[in-house]
Amino acid sequence: MAYSRMKGKSLKARFQAIPKHRKIAFGLVFTVLPLIFFLNLFVFSHVLALGDTYEDRYQMKRLRLETAHGNVEFVRSTNEKVQIEVLQTNSKERRIKVKSVGDTISVVERYGQLSQFGSRASDEPSRYKIRVALPSSMTSIDVEAEQVTGQGLIAKTIVLEANAVNVKKLESDRLRVETRSDATLETVRVVTGNIRSYRNATVGDIVVNQSLTVQTEAGTLAYEPRNATGQVNVTTSGNVTASERFKEIGGGVYHLSNSNRPNIELISETGKVELK
Repeated sequence: MAYSRMKGKSLKARFQAIPKHRKIAFGLVFTVLPLIFFLNLFVFSHVLALGDTYEDRYQMKRLRLETAHGNVEFVRSTNEKVQIEVLQTNSKERRIKVKSVGDTISVVERYGQLSQFGSRASDEPSRYKIRVALPSSMTSIDVEAEQVTGQGLIAKTIVLEANAVNVKKLESDRLRVETRSDATLETVRVVTGNIRSYRNATVGDIVVNQSLTVQTEAGTLAYEPRNATGQVNVTTSGNVTASERFKEIGGGVYHLSNSNRPNIELISETGKVELK
């Protein structure tokens, strides 16, 4: 008991010996840090229930969107700002939380009555769909999602990583598309590009300034350019079927025209290649 009283007096004496300005500094630290946390939680992040929308404040030109379990549909923005709208969730208790830090927008799924607290995704995620409206001109678009669809994307740099991608039009100086399932692109305008799909890849009208590589692993690679695109190099261990407008001039080398446009590389590891 005596030792306890001596220890208590010792701690009290030590506290009283601390200079007043240090006490104020420590107090401010322990007050400001929680305040910053809650400001970041409620002011700089938003909780979206079904049908609600999010809009960035700064007319963002660089977008990095992370939504591991979300299906993303891209449309054109009406006010030149990035807008996000929840179109579908499979539970009223599940909410989509949007957090913006710099040029990165993270979308995570939260569950339960306390879903507004924290930014970590729920342990049992489900599928949801969001619509993202983008300005007419973007510097870069970097998306990681479950599925990506839309009428078109235009940016100097475009990176799409998803289970499946189905976009009607892509225009970019530097393009990279990687899918774990299928990739379907109707119109592609690029300087350089790399499209890689584990299963099927379908690429339609293409204009390439420097180089483009389309690669599949286990599915069908279908190439159907609207206009003549010069030389097409095909590398595959599967079968190749080519329409009459493709003239084979060597093993796996086809001419669609005599133009000096860059070569198109089509690589299929085990699937077949269709030149339509």
